[in-house]
Amino acid sequence: MARIHFVILSISILLLASCGQVGVITGGERDLVSPRIYVDKVQPPMGSLNIFPTEIIIPFDEYIALNKPAENIRVTPEDVKLDYIIKKKSLVLKVKEGSWEPNTTYTINLNRAVRDITESNDSIISYVFSTGSFLDSLQTAVQVNDAYTGKPVSNATVGLYTSPLINDTSNVKPRYYASTNKEGVAVFQNVKNATFYIYAFNDENRNNRLDATEKRAILRKPPVLATEVEVGPLIRLMPPKSNKLEIVSNEALPTAKWCLGFNRPLKEGERFEFLSPQPNKIIWNNQGDSLTAFYETTKNSGTFAGLLHTPTLKDSISKKYFFKDKPTLEIKTNLVNKQLRANDTLKLFANEPFKTFEESNVKLLGIAVGDSVKQSLPYTLISSSPLERGIYFERENQEKLFLEVLPSAIEGLNYSLADSLNLDFTLQKERETGMMMIEFDTLPAYGILYVTHKTSKEKIKIVFDGVEKINHQLKFLQPGEYTFHYLIDEDRNGRWTTGSIFEDSEAEEIIWFTATSTIRANWEVKVSLPLKITN
Repeated sequence: MARIHFVILSISILLLASCGQVGVITGGERDLVSPRIYVDKVQPPMGSLNIFPTEIIIPFDEYIALNKPAENIRVTPEDVKLDYIIKKKSLVLKVKEGSWEPNTTYTINLNRAVRDITESNDSIISYVFSTGSFLDSLQTAVQVNDAYTGKPVSNATVGLYTSPLINDTSNVKPRYYASTNKEGVAVFQNVKNATFYIYAFNDENRNNRLDATEKRAILRKPPVLATEVEVGPLIRLMPPKSNKLEIVSNEALPTAKWCLGFNRPLKEGERFEFLSPQPNKIIWNNQGDSLTAFYETTKNSGTFAGLLHTPTLKDSISKKYFFKDKPTLEIKTNLVNKQLRANDTLKLFANEPFKTFEESNVKLLGIAVGDSVKQSLPYTLISSSPLERGIYFERENQEKLFLEVLPSAIEGLNYSLADSLNLDFTLQKERETGMMMIEFDTLPAYGILYVTHKTSKEKIKIVFDGVEKINHQLKFLQPGEYTFHYLIDEDRNGRWTTGSIFEDSEAEEIIWFTATSTIRANWEVKVSLPLKITN
């Protein structure tokens, strides 16, 4: 693992130049240099010992402006709050609330809080002093990655706490805190020699506290403090885990449907009760954490209402709706560019449940290969769901097909077809698709492999049983580039599950493979996905 060595100076200043947006000026070259401090004129001097300053003056070599000072000027440890003003070319900081603790090293970070007036170049500056007889010189660092994507998280707040957090509602502040950089690394310097606990969180409201709705991560053992540190260890930022059943989405859509999403599937003893008016049809998703209720009404406005029952509470939920335009029955298909894909069945999807589907008013016609005359084709109607109908027919030797649906053929829960539906389409041939053989280099744990078409974002899910299945064959793939990621589905619920920083549980691991595979028409490819760790 690469090592980053930090040299602790009794006088410490970090000046990292960064260019913001450059405005248009009337003459002269652009100023690409951030404001610079007159180090020998800082009062009290940087690295001072045995001081309890009521005022700190930091002079610059040019006129400056402040950029979100309430967010970007931070004191660690956070024993005081500072007031800030600009006097000519100097930044003046004064103690507004709190007091400096004895025998403590403090760092005031100006995290891009200071920029010049003309070019908006900004700086990262640290001012260090001690109320005791020496500067604390210990350091530590942590890497923060997103638990789902595996990518580094920038601008996350990382805190060093003097004791473990019990919950996320106790308003506990960290003793030291830092922000992660673009690589997801947070570095702590000038830390006192003590035992600390590391937590990271997305500080959405910028209050330097972990709140119940914020993503979070934990280092499950105290960090190593030293005079030189490694980049790491790695912690994973994950959404909060909540056992409380909550509504997370509430939407009314035409024609008259109510869509509700829950933070998790309902458990035993939990149910949702619909109040008047009662829905005609209720459809839950496969995961059991969202539902769509369909109502038999042609009103353009009204209110849907219900009660969420749990063993400990009863919450009323409602949604007012108003549809500006009169809703209509809409029919969509699974055709792509007027083509039915190989090994697929023609499907009709409605925006409300089908009430009737009169086959006598639906005709399927085809032109055979080498012919020019339309011929009636027999078909079988398949009822897959209240919102879906499939039309199955023999595809062999068909060059072009036509579907003719009269308005009287389809009646929805509230509306009928306003006009005839006329479709013409061709059939994708098997040789226009490809095949992929996927295999792992070792037996994977129980989980789901996602194969994603990079352009269309269509996903194919393959479940591996964790016992003996090590490969899988995919047929009729559309040409294009595919990516792969594997969810280790520990709880076997068919979806990614987060963990808890207050319990001994991490978010389920997702392996994102760097390898991609390209499918071409009438091609067979083999993909080997590595699970073994190689050094």
